[in-house]
Amino acid sequence: MVKFDKAFIERMLERMAKFARFDEKGDVSSRVAVTVTKGDNLRSEARPEKQDFSWASDENGPSPLSYFISSLGMCQMVHYAEHAASEGIAITDLSIRVEGKFKISRPREFTNIDYEVSVTSPDSVDAIRKLALNAASDCYVTNTLSKACSVRGSLVLNGNPVGPISPYASE
Repeated sequence: MVKFDKAFIERMLERMAKFARFDEKGDVSSRVAVTVTKGDNLRSEARPEKQDFSWASDENGPSPLSYFISSLGMCQMVHYAEHAASEGIAITDLSIRVEGKFKISRPREFTNIDYEVSVTSPDSVDAIRKLALNAASDCYVTNTLSKACSVRGSLVLNGNPVGPISPYASE
């Protein structure tokens, strides 16, 4: 069971209210920064500004491409938690599988990224579909990548396919 304690729920309610105010103002920006340093062989280490942790990439660990596509799933997870906690949606289990297809020849680029969200929940299909749409539309990574290549999501609820996740009416 995915649990949201009372303090977390209160923080998410405040956070969602803050984002609603930003949406009303329009064109509000922020920033994020990391410094990447080179180690031996294929090793690189990234450290975010003003935070005391780091992550690494090398031949024995995750590749930069694994970090890249996992960022879509991790970003959406933040928004699933925000919305589920603030809207009282119960989640027993939640996972997102992300697969990217890319060209190995130049120009090296992703051609499409597909993701499947699997949710176990006692809540209704409509509630979980709305949750999935909100998580996708609030995700910075999903929104940015969809401008560069095809990004397609699908939703599975309690083991049953629900259909595509498309926060944009034109898709």
